[in-house]
Amino acid sequence: MEETFVPTAEGLVEYVKACMHTPHVYLWAGNGEYLTDAELDRLEAKYPTWYTEELAAVRRSLVDRGIRGWDCLGLILSYKWGDYHQGNTALYKPEEFMGTTRLFKQEGLVKGEIETLPERPGLVVYMHGHVGVYIGDGWVIECTRKNVKTWEYELIGGIHQTRLSDRPWTHWLEMPGIRY
Repeated sequence: MEETFVPTAEGLVEYVKACMHTPHVYLWAGNGEYLTDAELDRLEAKYPTWYTEELAAVRRSLVDRGIRGWDCLGLILSYKWGDYHQGNTALYKPEEFMGTTRLFKQEGLVKGEIETLPERPGLVVYMHGHVGVYIGDGWVIECTRKNVKTWEYELIGGIHQTRLSDRPWTHWLEMPGIRY
């Protein structure tokens, strides 16, 4: 009998911690794909205003080196899809790919104001246009293109652990499809 993958809050926390320690970059609309010319061709064609010449050139210099790319929501979705990447697409559900605002506005979500955040690792924290994963004890893991010391945009970006209180999170929520 084939074992079925069941995404859990605990598994999400372990996944984002592990991803933080793998070679990676911030990749707009990235869901854990390995950087290849074909993947960058696809993303640059779909999002030409984000993939400026400079941003694209930096990512192209990293092609075929075993480096993966995520954006903030893509990090969470790649876990839900069983560590999604080009070689592992069995659980991929394109209908679940959405922006953070659309995620937050879904009907029936269990969510609350950030001031009411329960001490439950694996919850998703939200601010307009961005999400992260609450890992407990006041810490969040998030994928961003910002430098976490200056909060200025940088060329590479990536997965960082930050203090919940250092960022303007407004809400928390349970991610649909993850068992809490």
